[in-house]
Amino acid sequence: MAIIRTEWWESLEQWRAVAFLIGGVIFVADVALLGSHLASGTEPAVFGQVLVGTAWTASFIGLLGMYPSLSDRSRWLARIGAICAVIGGVTMAVMALTLLGYVTNALTGSPSEVVPLFLPGIFIGIVLGFGSFSVVSLRTDIYSRSVGLLFLLLVFTFLFNIGSSIAGFGTLATVLGVVAILALSKLTLGYLFRTEGAFADPERVEASSDSLA
Repeated sequence: MAIIRTEWWESLEQWRAVAFLIGGVIFVADVALLGSHLASGTEPAVFGQVLVGTAWTASFIGLLGMYPSLSDRSRWLARIGAICAVIGGVTMAVMALTLLGYVTNALTGSPSEVVPLFLPGIFIGIVLGFGSFSVVSLRTDIYSRSVGLLFLLLVFTFLFNIGSSIAGFGTLATVLGVVAILALSKLTLGYLFRTEGAFADPERVEASSDSLA
């Protein structure tokens, strides 16, 4: 996938801050929902997974906004990251819509039997997508190290969540902590891009935008 200098890529780059902020805000809503379940001693509702899928979808849109500025520095790694981000974003969006079908009773059956089907695409999107862009960000001088490290934090948090579930200690309190970290990470990313603090050199903000013209 070569660099496509179109308004589409320019829009993704310009809206990445908003996308990360939206993802963070939705995760905050999920934190509140999980907290209410923890306080009342009830099981988490399926709607919480709808929020998770929606939040990650927004985050993948924000991640794709990184591609135009990084593709010149590390074409193949950025390309891999973008492809994986598309896979992850589509998977999360489909999962959110599917689970919403269960919430609204448009679909019948057990949601727990459906969610595992989305895990391969989710794994590719988060681990390989955010992981690839993290490496590219840390290897180049365009973005501050905070951006690359926050991407890595998202990857490790996701892997911890999966690992804790497999190991059998994925309690509701653990999940709440994981979602809280995801919320803070995405809000921080949105803030950094919103305030231009994501760039190692603020002057690159204008240069990056001009390169798409």
